[in-house]
Amino acid sequence: MSETPNDLPRDLDDGADPTAEALHGLVVAIDGPAGSGKSSVARAVATELELPHVDTGALYRAAALACLRRGTPLDDGAACATTVGEATIRTVRGRTYLDGEDVEDEIRAGEVTAAVSAVSAHGEVRDALLPAQREAFADGGVIEGRDIGTVVAPDADVKVYLTASVEERARRRAAQLGRADLDVLVEQLTDRDAQDGGREVSPMLAAEDAWQLDNTDLEREETIAAIVERVHEVVAGVDHAAEAAQADPLAARSALPRVAVVGRPNVGKSTLVNRVLGARVAIVEEKPGVTRDRTEHLAEWQGRPFRVVDTGGWEHRAEGMSARIVSQAEAAVADADLVLFVVDVTVGALEDDERYARSLRRSGVPTVLVANKVDGPKQEPAMHELYSLGLGEPQPVSARHGRGIGELLDRLTDELPAAPTQVPDESAVPHVAVVGKPNVGKSSLFNRILGEERSIVDPQAHTTRDAVDTMVEIDGDPWVFVDTAGMRRHYRRGEDTELYSVDRTRAAVEQADLVLFVIDASEPLGEQDQRLAALLRDSGRGFVMVCNKWDLVDEDRRPELEKELDRLLSFAAWAPRVNVSATSGRGTRRLLPQLRTVWDNYRRRVPTRQVNTLIEEAVAHHPLPRSGQRQLKIRYATQAETAPPRFLVFANGRLPDGYRRYLERMIRERHDFTGVPLQIDDRPPPPRERRSAGRRRLAGSRRRR
Repeated sequence: MSETPNDLPRDLDDGADPTAEALHGLVVAIDGPAGSGKSSVARAVATELELPHVDTGALYRAAALACLRRGTPLDDGAACATTVGEATIRTVRGRTYLDGEDVEDEIRAGEVTAAVSAVSAHGEVRDALLPAQREAFADGGVIEGRDIGTVVAPDADVKVYLTASVEERARRRAAQLGRADLDVLVEQLTDRDAQDGGREVSPMLAAEDAWQLDNTDLEREETIAAIVERVHEVVAGVDHAAEAAQADPLAARSALPRVAVVGRPNVGKSTLVNRVLGARVAIVEEKPGVTRDRTEHLAEWQGRPFRVVDTGGWEHRAEGMSARIVSQAEAAVADADLVLFVVDVTVGALEDDERYARSLRRSGVPTVLVANKVDGPKQEPAMHELYSLGLGEPQPVSARHGRGIGELLDRLTDELPAAPTQVPDESAVPHVAVVGKPNVGKSSLFNRILGEERSIVDPQAHTTRDAVDTMVEIDGDPWVFVDTAGMRRHYRRGEDTELYSVDRTRAAVEQADLVLFVIDASEPLGEQDQRLAALLRDSGRGFVMVCNKWDLVDEDRRPELEKELDRLLSFAAWAPRVNVSATSGRGTRRLLPQLRTVWDNYRRRVPTRQVNTLIEEAVAHHPLPRSGQRQLKIRYATQAETAPPRFLVFANGRLPDGYRRYLERMIRERHDFTGVPLQIDDRPPPPRERRSAGRRRLAGSRRRR
């Protein structure tokens, strides 16, 4: 019985090859000077990628041959264009035809080589051949010549500028033509380079976004392999340009002016911060005392960047946790370049407001008095009472409705000291989130790492409510550490503040690179620890497991802890573990070396050739299974991304989950990815999505330049 399409696996029932689909319609442009090996390399690359090969240089050689045969003056552009227009020039399966005659060998002769530069220098000839060239790669292909990336195919998916020293190119040309006069060929190629590079029409030069490959010291097979590797990386979305790091992001952030937002509890400080930032960053609720720690955020107004520091409410004669909140607010004022003192205009200037105003006047820090909750003209007369605070003219705003925010920001930027006009790029700085259940010691560990009381520590659960981030320099390297709220299992059954806090924690994990996963080693591990570890693994972030409160772990508890870790967290066995005591500082010095190791592994890129060698060995040791009626095959593999590492496997079908896990084990055995989850995909993005992403990356790189 004949097999029907319905008998085939769903993802293979149309006979489509995912690898072929990924490369279908791909345009690879290879430019370079004469003798660089463009033609032979392009043919081999096209064969490797199973794409058509288009030799546009051969079209020009055929045009020169047509002019020579007709006796057309080579210096007469109009006459040459007429001759070319009357001729039929085509490339079919790597062979060049002139008026139906195969002239592939003849166009490589010395007479044609000497004439082609003069003929191709005419703009009329180039215009006449341009439609034929573009038609040849309309459905994709590997095209080569001397102005492919700049003129013929400026939108090519991959552009390669292949070059070599003139001596090496002359040696290759001599071997190709069977000649021994190497010096003559060097002179000819030198003159040819000068002519091609200096002509007015389409001079020979590398496209701005071309990948330049000097193959002087490379064998032909190495050159082919390098270009094929580059193509697969582009298809996989690899963006090497995005991996450049800023020189000193800590200095860039420190150079920005700091604006502290202070005031009594529940006057609308966090609402104002959210309005200035244009996003709901700070937690806001209709009750006092929601904000506890001081949190810092980057803001920008009219091209002027600055830092905004949200603080907890100032309270007179505060005790306990409230006193620590006040200390944080006072520390923010001491470090500020400008203070926004927020007062609730609906209640007027209270005794505490007058007390804080006197303190601000004594501090000498420039202060803007912000009259909040001026929702309309009816509230404006109440502002006159605020002049008694001695802080100058009040600035009326409604943080909730956005009224007067623009005027406030104009005044703010006018009073700030001179500073850089560009927001610092901190994308290359490792962001480390400190995550765990409530009361496992996250804030204590956070403060211990920073060497200061940056987060409030209290025995009460859920002391930390917002994500508190701080950039510090440790041993010469910048780091951003983010303290987060504790995440319990049924947090959505609690109060709204806790719900918002946990949402901030989730957002902090998504924005982080690395995570310090803190567990209380003195207490039995539970399901929530397991859930959190799974969340971190699935988030793709590198993480270090921190067993805190180690000073409370006795000899009986240690073997039980080992069993619990093996039973509940075995799926994250690749994560390093450090035993510490945040209160005493024991073991905390070992955290940074582990973080550095994980950070290096998080950004590790395995060369494509090594990836393919490893995959070949893995398949040889454990062959791929069949998928329906088809034997699965892996044709190519590359590391598509770093941070976190993602490997893309070009196969003729979907790989079983078990085989992907097997490949992951093989990669980990060969390369150090300690502390980092690995992702292995067996399908690249769709061609349209890939090209759009490539153009966006190109536009971004041009803006950076």
